[in-house]
Amino acid sequence: MAKTIGAFLIVISAICVFLSAAPFTPAVFMSLCLMCIAGIYGVLGWFQTSLLLLLFTSLAVVASPAMDIGTISLWIILVPYILGFGGTIWGASKKALVSPRHNETA
Repeated sequence: MAKTIGAFLIVISAICVFLSAAPFTPAVFMSLCLMCIAGIYGVLGWFQTSLLLLLFTSLAVVASPAMDIGTISLWIILVPYILGFGGTIWGASKKALVSPRHNETA
C-alpha cells in the first residue's frame, strides 16, 4: 500500500513539473506540499521515494515562472524546503546511527 501511494505521489510530482513550466500556480502549490510530504517519507526511511519527490518538486518550483520572489514572502518557499530536505537528512542520520557497521576488521 505504501509503495503504491509513493508511486502515485511521484507521478503527481512529475506532472507538476510539466504544469509549473507554464504559469500554473496550483501546480507550484502542490509541489510545495509534496516537498513537505517528502520530508515525512525521509523521516520514515523511504529514501528513494523521498529523494525522487524532492528532485521533481525542486525542479517544479525553480522552473516555474510564477515564482516571483519580489511579490511573495520568502518564507512560503523556505519552509517546505527546510521540511523536505531536513526530514530526509534527519531520517538518513537516524538510519546511519542505527545500522550496524560491517567489515570493520581489516
